[in-house]
Amino acid sequence: MTSTTPPASSGPAGPSSPQAVTQALLDLGRDPEHPFTVAVEGERIVARWVWKDTQGMVGSARSSYALRITLLPETHEYKRSELNTESSAGTVSGTYTFSSAKVVGPVKETLEAHGWHRRRSALGKALGGLFS
Repeated sequence: MTSTTPPASSGPAGPSSPQAVTQALLDLGRDPEHPFTVAVEGERIVARWVWKDTQGMVGSARSSYALRITLLPETHEYKRSELNTESSAGTVSGTYTFSSAKVVGPVKETLEAHGWHRRRSALGKALGGLFS
């Protein structure tokens, strides 16, 4: 068991509380194994990865990715949205690699380990009803 996974005894009792899952996500962001940080911003939990932040003689560039999670305690579901931002001034060269999966994967695994599931959209619910 790690700080991001609930104790084995919490499984049959149901999903973890919003406070427990929030703490697990904050702990995830403190783990040096992951390239992102996690913070509570208003009613959302935001995992943010700044993957390019350079300054040179002729300019600057910054690129970041944010995965925003909103917990829905009444159903133990969560909503997620993503935001990529880029800003630059002048010319800065360099090669950077980025994959949102490096953020989404660990966050999703932590939420699922705590018994929380992504909320389906209205279209997803309708399609699910057709095939069930």
